[in-house]
Amino acid sequence: MKLKKLLIIFVCVFSILNIFIFAAQAKTVKTDKIIVAVIDSKINIKHKYIKNYCLFSKSFIIDKSNDTGHGTAVAGAAVKYSSFIAQNLWDSSSNIKILPIEINVLDIQTDYGEQMGNAIQYAIDSGAKVINMSFSSSSPNKYVYEKIRNGLEKGVVFVSAAGNSGYDIYSFPAAYDGVISVGSCGINEDGTYYISKFSNCNDDVDLLMEGEKILLLDSEDGFVEKTGTSFSSGKLSGIIGELIYRYPKLNSEDIVYALYDTALSIENDKGSGHGVVDLYNVKKYLNELNSTGKSSLGYSSAEYDKLINMLYTDTDNSVSVGRSHTVYIENNEVKVVGNTSSNRAAVWKWKDLIKVYAGNDNTAAINSSNLPMATGYNVFNKNIFRGWTDIDSLSLSPNFTAGLTTDGKVYVTDYLQGKITDEWKDIVQISTGAHHLVGLTKDGRVLTTGYNIYGQMDTKSWRNIIKIASNSKTTVGLTKDGKIVVSGH
Repeated sequence: MKLKKLLIIFVCVFSILNIFIFAAQAKTVKTDKIIVAVIDSKINIKHKYIKNYCLFSKSFIIDKSNDTGHGTAVAGAAVKYSSFIAQNLWDSSSNIKILPIEINVLDIQTDYGEQMGNAIQYAIDSGAKVINMSFSSSSPNKYVYEKIRNGLEKGVVFVSAAGNSGYDIYSFPAAYDGVISVGSCGINEDGTYYISKFSNCNDDVDLLMEGEKILLLDSEDGFVEKTGTSFSSGKLSGIIGELIYRYPKLNSEDIVYALYDTALSIENDKGSGHGVVDLYNVKKYLNELNSTGKSSLGYSSAEYDKLINMLYTDTDNSVSVGRSHTVYIENNEVKVVGNTSSNRAAVWKWKDLIKVYAGNDNTAAINSSNLPMATGYNVFNKNIFRGWTDIDSLSLSPNFTAGLTTDGKVYVTDYLQGKITDEWKDIVQISTGAHHLVGLTKDGRVLTTGYNIYGQMDTKSWRNIIKIASNSKTTVGLTKDGKIVVSGH
């Protein structure tokens, strides 16, 4: 009995010591360079090409090291292309430091993402401005995404490989909202670009970087040709790190928008996102923004314009436009046009519908009995409506679905489960972003719940609102006297 008690005490003390050790090791690293964390297989920090760029390494694995050379090549890609733009655009040397963090992706099958999530949190706490994640899983993980949200709130840029199956499928962490998904491209003989055959071609890809036969590091001390979106992602992470260093007055969001706005589009090519990164125009764009404080910011301003238009547009629930597909009711049947992958067009059994909705990657509807239904990509169970009845309207988020009943109550799916409090009553309209829900009350107040990553939930002082709209980073409202109020980015 005494031995058992001593064993329990030992385990408790050991666990507490581990917490303190972890906290101590995760202190912000002091450096005047930009820290780019590479969460990957074991990185050879003694490799002659990167040894002067690497900080101390840290492992988050259960029991088996992942020494495949993949992480070393990805870290090498980040250093190589940070150095490339430093030399070619500024006639200087790279200004990033690599924070090597080892994981074994297979651990997620047994630890439910704990090691991976802890690795991300460690990178954030260590002061990383960019976190590269060149690994993939077919399923989302709430714990991992929680840690990514923590980083987004601090302005960390997350970059991830889109995947190498060549199909229109999603992989995580690239498919999480807020993570830059990077696909691979190649160059034709005439100088034009094409999407690599192996690069995942889903509608969530954001940018393309060359990812075919790149000379990178091997696991020892030499060099080898590598192909894959992992290395496209590593390249972009190094580039973003260098740009953050070069433009300290700008925030990370400005850097990302510059990449989106100046990318070279590939016409009629599914899975190309905004296009291929154009470094010279990125510099021109950021120089102008840095010197004048003004820029067209085409991507962000277009997203804002969409929100404002929603405030002045009457809702027509017989047709809805999603990220890459459109849904409409015709002759009492649902029609889906555009991207029909991930079962978003599996609607042939739906009857007697009165309202339809198209989300990023799913389709939903309400029938004449006020019952909701959904199909498509079911991330975080957003298509499962347990016990939902008397539904008047739906709002589709990338991560969840919200439903408004005929008597002003609100339902939410798993991602925001438990976050609807007693004050959520007499609601007349709902709107969703990736991480938050907005509700307009009968008396003109605006309630919010979820994760306030971008300040998009700061609506407590709003009064006399008659209509609301929101996206991932912004919430807008229209007052009785025609004024527009805004919270978030």
